[in-house]
Amino acid sequence: MIEKIITENREITLIGTAHIFKESVDEVKETIISEMPEAVCIELDPKRYYGLLTGQRMSFVDIVKAKGIKTGIIAGFLGYVERKLGEDMGVFPGKEMITAAQYCKNINARLYLIDRDAEITVEKMTRIPFKEKLTLVKALILSPFQKEKIRLDLNKENIESLIEGLRKLSPYLYRVLIEERDQFMAEKIKKIEEKRIVVVVGAGHVKGILERITF
Repeated sequence: MIEKIITENREITLIGTAHIFKESVDEVKETIISEMPEAVCIELDPKRYYGLLTGQRMSFVDIVKAKGIKTGIIAGFLGYVERKLGEDMGVFPGKEMITAAQYCKNINARLYLIDRDAEITVEKMTRIPFKEKLTLVKALILSPFQKEKIRLDLNKENIESLIEGLRKLSPYLYRVLIEERDQFMAEKIKKIEEKRIVVVVGAGHVKGILERITF
């Protein structure tokens, strides 16, 4: 999923990825090689970036000690889901981001980590209203993860319907996970001085970032 913004003094290529699909890794690599950007932006914060590079992540116990039990449970659940889906698809979560960073270095472009601190996002998720929490639990029970369904749903044609589904299911999580981070990343991109830029983000963020980038 690729979108372009071209103005008089700026050319931005946005790549919308699915974090656990090999196709996304290949698309990132091919786009960076063909575009030869001056800068590459990836949807990671410094802690997650270095965690992926080194393979070191905070344990559940460490997260609980630092941030409390609620944050620990949510972070642990999200990590489990990512790992499980990555095993099913044969790609570790975030590989397309690390690939973007590697090819950025290969062409001597500047790397920007544009996502909000993940700990802030996870901590905000713990404040989800009780009613929405019940709705999410019910949805998870009735709709178990299925690899084939996920692969279908992450086709370009269905991204907007998936995001809209999250908004209806939990307006609060939609705001925390999508809207706030779209705004945060768009502001980071607008401050970049380089003229030719490739931006690698999850497909669900492409539309929101496009709407917020104005020069």
